Amino acid sequence: MGRILLIFIFVSFRAWGGSCCGQVPTSFTVLSQEQPLSVLASYSLSETEGRVFNSDDFYVWSDKERVIQTYQLGLAGSLFYRHQIFFNTSLQQGKYSDPGGAGVSQHLSDTQVGYTYETLPEYSFSYWKPIVYFSLIGNLPTGKSAYEKSDLSEGADVTGYNQWGLGLGVTLRKVYFPLTLTLQVKTLKLFSKQFESVQVSDFYDHSVAFLSNYVTRFYDIGFNLGVTFHQISERKVSTVNQPSGVSQSTTVLLGLQKVLTDAWSGGVTYADETLLGRPRNTVLNKTYSLYFNYSYF
Repeated sequence: MGRILLIFIFVSFRAWGGSCCGQVPTSFTVLSQEQPLSVLASYSLSETEGRVFNSDDFYVWSDKERVIQTYQLGLAGSLFYRHQIFFNTSLQQGKYSDPGGAGVSQHLSDTQVGYTYETLPEYSFSYWKPIVYFSLIGNLPTGKSAYEKSDLSEGADVTGYNQWGLGLGVTLRKVYFPLTLTLQVKTLKLFSKQFESVQVSDFYDHSVAFLSNYVTRFYDIGFNLGVTFHQISERKVSTVNQPSGVSQSTTVLLGLQKVLTDAWSGGVTYADETLLGRPRNTVLNKTYSLYFNYSYF
């Protein structure tokens, strides 16, 4: 059960936010206690449907195309009882075209590292008490920011904030086998940075995700369903009189997963930002992902 849960958390929570200022994982990895090591590799294809500004109007693109391909690597391990670390990075390739031309760009994303402590274990079964994890999260500036020189429009070559960040996360997990419920909350502060011609202030990246996983007896196939709310706070930019507006989106996720061997699992997911919520100041994407997970027990 631990292996199945890890896949769900890792793949589901890394649904990419479509903000105007970059693409970053909206959350982070949490292992089950019995997992000493896990390695995940995934490929995702994200297609942008259109853009929303600071209103309810969704402008569907008819003459623009924005496609992001992401190759992700994630590592997570247990140091010793109740202590974990995790690492997540990716290579992203952006493609953009409109009547004026087309282009392709490739760059590393921001890198996410962290430490997790299992604060409230489940020593005995309870119908209501969840397992609680607290996490310390770091954002390393290895991506390309929206405030750097860009060769493609609509942020197609933006792969992160490219700013140092530090944050906290809380994960609540409850298992009613074959059903697993997970709630995860994250707040990440990105620290101000001077780019070539612009100073960007501190700002915050928030996310709240609720996820469910159900494992059937039919070839041990699991079904995933989740909703993630993602918000980026206002930023002050030295070249603009007014701060940039709040960016937010809501992602609905559906997925299938299968245990292949004692160590290997795999699955597919579909994430859609156009179905729920009141998005603001963002592009809206539909994302298709394929992943494989190796777990050492």
